Amino acid sequence: MKEKTLKFWGLFLDLLFPPVCLVCRRRLTQYKETKKDSPEARPEERAAAEGNSFSFLCSSCSQKIKINTAAFCPVCSKRLPENKKTCHQESPFILAAAGFYGDKTLDPLITLLKYQKIKTAAIPLGEILTEYLIQNLKLEIKNFILVPVPLYWGKEKQRGFNQANLIADQLAKNTGLAVVKNILKRIKNTASQVGLKDKEKREINVRGCFAVEKPELLFQKNVIILDDVFTTGATMKEAASVIKKAGAKKIIGLVAAKT
Repeated sequence: MKEKTLKFWGLFLDLLFPPVCLVCRRRLTQYKETKKDSPEARPEERAAAEGNSFSFLCSSCSQKIKINTAAFCPVCSKRLPENKKTCHQESPFILAAAGFYGDKTLDPLITLLKYQKIKTAAIPLGEILTEYLIQNLKLEIKNFILVPVPLYWGKEKQRGFNQANLIADQLAKNTGLAVVKNILKRIKNTASQVGLKDKEKREINVRGCFAVEKPELLFQKNVIILDDVFTTGATMKEAASVIKKAGAKKIIGLVAAKT
């Protein structure tokens, strides 16, 4: 009886507020048969379209996403087959980017989350990263911990959330990765990287902006550092450097999109 009642109210709410694709706004009429789409789930969680779709995206927008099949050298952007060590040995991490800037679905999702504060966009982004890591890179994630790149406390308070945290939560939910949120701290309020096009200026801007609390928790650990985007790599490089100094072994910089 309870299940039928919940199903009725779910259908009723869908009629009043039909779920639409986050990117193209097309109405979603069918849902994937997944656990989160059960009658017990909240209506806003039940917005995955038919076919090979990601949550809150129609099949058309989902299929436009070109998910990468390799990791990259963060210095020269060379593809690294089979996740082999970066060709530039001085780099403390290898880059794992699910897609590229200019992707007609990824770009709007990142913008919705980061600048329009549509937190729901973190759900398909987390699913896209899951497919990239598990199916495409075939990464043995059980050996890693997940560390989202933090915002300066004032910026996070102003925005209301840290987009990297939201994506990390979804990725952890899908994969079972352990998320460690408070070990990497942003101790310096830097200017936005968006207005800085020069790589050297970006590196100077973020220099010394991160610190690790309780470095013993990172000692001899494999770490995935998660951020939303990778432009020149200045932010990821700085975060990876302090985590490496704390004694981490293998470090992967994971982002939804790169240049």
